[in-house]
Amino acid sequence: MAGIKVPQYDIFKINTKKLRYYNWDLKISKRDAFLCGEIVSLFEAQEFRLISQILDRPISEIDFSQYIFVPEVENKADFKRITSKGVKVNGILFKRFVGTPNGLKHNTLMFVNVEVLDELNRRCDCGRKAIPIIPSKLEAYKSLSCSASQPICSPKGILVVPDCITHISEDVINIDCPLDSADPKIIPVENESLENNTADGFSICTVDYMYRVAESLGLDYLPGGVCLRNAWFKGMLYPFPIMEFFETYYDKDNVTDIWGNEHNIADIEMITTESSLKLWKAYDSIEDYIRLTEENGYTWAVTKISPRELDDQRELNYQYLQSYDFDDEDIEELCAPTVQYLKDALCGDYESTLRFLGISSNSEPNTWQRALYENPYMMGDPFIIDSVYRMIRKKIDNAKIGKLLVDGNYQICSGDPFILMEHVCGLPLKGLLKAGEIYSSYWSNKNTNDVVVFRSPMTSHNNIRRCEVVCQPEHAYWYQYMDGIMILNGWDTMCQALNGEDFDGDINFSTNNPILLKRYRKLPALICIQHNASKIIPTEEDIVKSNWNGMGNQVGTITNRITTMMETQSHFEKGSAEYDELQRRIAAGQHFQQLELDKIKGILAEPMPKYWYDLHKCENDFQRSICANKKPYFMIYVYDDYKARYNKYLKESEKTQQITYGEVIEPDKEFLEYKESRNPFGMGPCAMNRICWYIEGQFKGIVSKVKRESVFDYELLKYGVSYSSDLKGKMQELANEYSIAVHENLKNTDYLSREQGNNNRKLVQRYYRQEAEKLIPNDEQRYDVILDLYYGNAINRQFCWDVIGEMIVTRVKDLQH
Repeated sequence: MAGIKVPQYDIFKINTKKLRYYNWDLKISKRDAFLCGEIVSLFEAQEFRLISQILDRPISEIDFSQYIFVPEVENKADFKRITSKGVKVNGILFKRFVGTPNGLKHNTLMFVNVEVLDELNRRCDCGRKAIPIIPSKLEAYKSLSCSASQPICSPKGILVVPDCITHISEDVINIDCPLDSADPKIIPVENESLENNTADGFSICTVDYMYRVAESLGLDYLPGGVCLRNAWFKGMLYPFPIMEFFETYYDKDNVTDIWGNEHNIADIEMITTESSLKLWKAYDSIEDYIRLTEENGYTWAVTKISPRELDDQRELNYQYLQSYDFDDEDIEELCAPTVQYLKDALCGDYESTLRFLGISSNSEPNTWQRALYENPYMMGDPFIIDSVYRMIRKKIDNAKIGKLLVDGNYQICSGDPFILMEHVCGLPLKGLLKAGEIYSSYWSNKNTNDVVVFRSPMTSHNNIRRCEVVCQPEHAYWYQYMDGIMILNGWDTMCQALNGEDFDGDINFSTNNPILLKRYRKLPALICIQHNASKIIPTEEDIVKSNWNGMGNQVGTITNRITTMMETQSHFEKGSAEYDELQRRIAAGQHFQQLELDKIKGILAEPMPKYWYDLHKCENDFQRSICANKKPYFMIYVYDDYKARYNKYLKESEKTQQITYGEVIEPDKEFLEYKESRNPFGMGPCAMNRICWYIEGQFKGIVSKVKRESVFDYELLKYGVSYSSDLKGKMQELANEYSIAVHENLKNTDYLSREQGNNNRKLVQRYYRQEAEKLIPNDEQRYDVILDLYYGNAINRQFCWDVIGEMIVTRVKDLQH
């Protein structure tokens, strides 16, 4: 996705174990926190802008570490302590502001300085009337103010309408389970009557308004869509010829909104629904809502922008592949593009290396990659050679876990805006797309007729859909401005199949890969019968309780258990009692995912039965025979500790075999069975294990020709300025400190999203670049000192590239020309 352009602000993020040790009154400098990995960098969001307004100070002048604090909760006792009494950091008392869904998943809350907290909460309430609502939903809607966002211009006229519902009938599989039971019932139902909310989370606007939005965002193209934020508002916004639709299909001047008020169609620039304006019932009219947002300092803002161009190739992942039934030829053909790409990279010549790295005049590589592109001499740089080799090995290991190259990409998905306009005008709901059809300008331009579509997280083949790509003249006209967006029809169960997809920014992966199309099996959508929590007028106590319920989300763990069941299933014949029971459990996995998500609502149900995955909990031979207690073999390439466990097993097995049988005698069947029983990983012929073994075989014994050359002389890169040994010593001390900070940052990476991990890495780079500039203000002198330190010695060259990487790129470019 195209990125928004907003600054970042550094704040403290500290575990409650440390806060407790200091009796909830911690004094810590930014430098010390930085070295401990306790500084995080957050992109600007609405709450930053509101605090700026409260303080009546320019946002760029505010040290937000004095106003926002993120505690990482160690246990329930700590949670109760900090949510009731707050915590002091550097003499400032912070108290609970909000628990964001992503923050709660990682056991963190957002606290705010008490000096601004009450006013910030008042502004976040945005003049709403109290209405009954599930506490966790109110908290989630409040947390929308914490999404990184870039302000944009306001639309001149907004129409809010009720949700647009279509009625369909289709075969489905219902998964139902009483809250006091851990045994879900899998119930196939023919022609189940269902409702689709065809505009769930998206809005449309005039093309003129989207051009103004593009200007606000500094874009030089018209985006196919942007993701909007405002008070209690979340959803995608797409450009659509609204006035042309009115002129073609509507013979009146006014339309009616959700409050029963009439609006002249000529005044409307944006049309949205109740699913985007979450608390519409808390306001008397759209005018009332807009007035109160402005009075409280809110602005329309964007969190996500559709890109100018979509990728032509992307990698699959194991969730997309694990439910397929492949034969050996399928696997060979599916893996072929990736295998060829990686074997080409192993050649080691300059042009092959650039192709492997994806470096071109249009790409945005990191500093060492740019230096390589600018000057072939850098192909001899030991740091670059080592980096390329590590990347090749990583890519090979990634292929073993299903990261295979295919033609395709990720696209933001939308419902059919034509149906929404029919709904606005009170016309019969038909839309332009039939069941099984999608519109995608990308695939239409490729003359592609069919694609398979995936959405993470997914658990079974029921979560995959094969769709026909259509593009008749009426599609091309009405959807002409939604470039790069995947538009779904309103007449089938695609959203239900894709694990409850909606249109507020969800992204689908699609590919026209012939193997994935050929081996696709159409299966009914899985529909989990949900249990609803009660709506109340929430108190602070209710919200805090929902925060605790939402801590430590285990959806990833449940998803991995389902993957393990697929490996276990591969040991049995289709149609056997074992195979069928495992298939039932795999389907039920989606139910347990939903229960985990529902915990935050206060809906506490029985978790997945332990005997499904813990051998010690099994009570009979049948349960033991299908217990999914061993992760699939391919996962040794997912987690480093898994690989270490497997290597330890191999070493111990080899030692036992040598002691028992010596070097000559082949072990008997009994020993081999014993050896297999001790294997901590499942070796069944599931799709992902077979892909992994195929990739292993393709690269067994192949050695990279990427190697160090003795011709590289870093002296050629220097400016040749003089400096004192004292400066060199001080820079060495800074580099030692850098190593500590990087180590602490890496320790925290497992608990961060990839985006936050990258942000923290950039924070380290920025900090030490600035510190090095303070230490040696003269650019050329600083440059030569660092080169001598880290190219004169084979240590810590990453520090060199983090701190003076941009200068190296400039230097090698000058030397080339």
